[in-house]
Amino acid sequence: MKKKFECFILSFISAFTLFFNFKKLYLGKNPFNILNIVLLVLFTFIFYIFYAKNDYKNISKEDKILLPMFSIFVLVGQSYRDVGSLSILFRKYMFFFTIIRFIGFYNILNLFMIYIKKTISIFENKFNLKDNKFIKLFNKHPFLVSLFVLILCYSIYYIAYYPAVLSPDPSNQIKQAFNVRTKYVDYSIQIDPKVNLTNHHPVLHTLMLGYSVKLGRLLVNDNFGLFIYTFFQGLFLVLTLSYSISYLKKKGVSNKYLLLMLLLYVIMPCFSFYAINTNKDVYYSILMIWLTIFLIEFIEKFKSKKIEFKWLLLSFVLMMFICLFRNNGIYIVIASLIPYLFKKNLRKKAVSFILIFILFQFSYNKSLDYFKIQPSNIRETLSVPIQQTARYIKYYDKQLSKKERNYVENLYRMSIKEIKKKYQPELSDPVKFPWKVNDKKELIEYFKFWFKCFKKHPKVYVDSFLENYYGYFYPLKKDYKDGVAWFIVVYNKRVNTGYFDLHYLKTFKTERNFITNFTNKLKVTKGIGLIYNTGVYTWVLLILIGYTLYKKRYTNLIFSIPILLTLAFCFLSPVNAYLRYMNPIIVTIPVYLAICLKKNNK
Repeated sequence: MKKKFECFILSFISAFTLFFNFKKLYLGKNPFNILNIVLLVLFTFIFYIFYAKNDYKNISKEDKILLPMFSIFVLVGQSYRDVGSLSILFRKYMFFFTIIRFIGFYNILNLFMIYIKKTISIFENKFNLKDNKFIKLFNKHPFLVSLFVLILCYSIYYIAYYPAVLSPDPSNQIKQAFNVRTKYVDYSIQIDPKVNLTNHHPVLHTLMLGYSVKLGRLLVNDNFGLFIYTFFQGLFLVLTLSYSISYLKKKGVSNKYLLLMLLLYVIMPCFSFYAINTNKDVYYSILMIWLTIFLIEFIEKFKSKKIEFKWLLLSFVLMMFICLFRNNGIYIVIASLIPYLFKKNLRKKAVSFILIFILFQFSYNKSLDYFKIQPSNIRETLSVPIQQTARYIKYYDKQLSKKERNYVENLYRMSIKEIKKKYQPELSDPVKFPWKVNDKKELIEYFKFWFKCFKKHPKVYVDSFLENYYGYFYPLKKDYKDGVAWFIVVYNKRVNTGYFDLHYLKTFKTERNFITNFTNKLKVTKGIGLIYNTGVYTWVLLILIGYTLYKKRYTNLIFSIPILLTLAFCFLSPVNAYLRYMNPIIVTIPVYLAICLKKNNK
């Protein structure tokens, strides 16, 4: 009887958490309607069945950390989604409902974790593949079979979207490669008026794009040049994905999981569309897969005490390209090497690698200066404070002195009125791009002003940070610019300025429109549409880490360092819930998941 009563209370709280309109209550409106009441009653009954059937009290140590964390993520995410601050959680009587909602989400997520573990168990132990010709062929030649399937499927996208998917950033990069002036120069201090090339986006990637177009123009036309770029990029992608499957096969991962991986590689937009996307994140994401594999191999070779020179050389080349394809890549590389400092027979090698890469980064920066290439502006690392100051101005500009107002207007290169108008809580670019300091002295002066404002109204800074990034940990936040759909259009107006001729082929307009419309419909489909959500992948990553701790496979945590650091950089980015920024994490998770779930893995 006690258990039944307890199950009923938990069921009611869970249903109440999901279907009571707390936003209306906060705004002083009637939170009740007939539909909410019906759903409340219905789901109280449904939850009662689930609670009665499961041992919801048996919670692992790891889940005792994850469940409160996820519950807070949801509460904070909903708060900023609904009212743009934390006030709905803490204002007067709302705090009582916050406690109720926390309990509700905690128990709902507990049920979710229970069924996740049951699904994994069924997948590992009970689900078996039939031994047909395809399975036999895959079992014998996993690399070749995977390669054939991926080339066949991705070819559809190459035909429909020939020559490429060209988003705004690479459009400007192509211009830079042809020494055409772009906004990245306009908002910075140009070293040489004759050089319009910048490192805002990695120079290597910019030149790869530009020289591909130049080669295509020499051979056929601009379109063919862009196709040359996407062809080699796509080839590198399918070879990497196929190798990852073959590699995991050698590591003892089951066919059922590997075939699931192959299916994900085929249907998930972050693989299929990104094969033809010209953004720098594609190459960087591919390199992240290789980095994960190399880190796994380092552990294996450490155990066997066999670390060949050629492997070290390949590792160096890989890490070098990670640095070249992302301006923050050096931090990923060094962080990935730090755990090896604690291994006696690897310590010298790890120290040598770290010193080499610091020297490499220093030399690279000096080479940019030598060729008069404008380095990445410091404001690209300051999205958080720039956005915080802008929010402070929006709400408390009247508290600024005349001197401070003049300072702010010179700093942001626009009036106070313009700052207030252009400030967007989930996108820093409108206020970030004009923002400029000329030297370290001015930067120090800015942070003195920043800290002065922080002391007066710290809540503004907290709200600014969380509203700009909550989508990375809240699974129901709509992605910036409609996720993948943002990257399936050639921006003729951005790049075709009379000098370039880049366009889709009219012949395949029907096929192109079909894929585009299907993708857009897929993203709004309940359940399936979650593959477009950034917060989902954060949760998956944290669950995997929790599962790793649960299985006491502590070595596997080393493989998660690049992924976790990439996630950390998302919280410093200019955009909330941007799927593109999460792509290195998304493409790496299948490999990391396979290693985590692999039996006899210690």
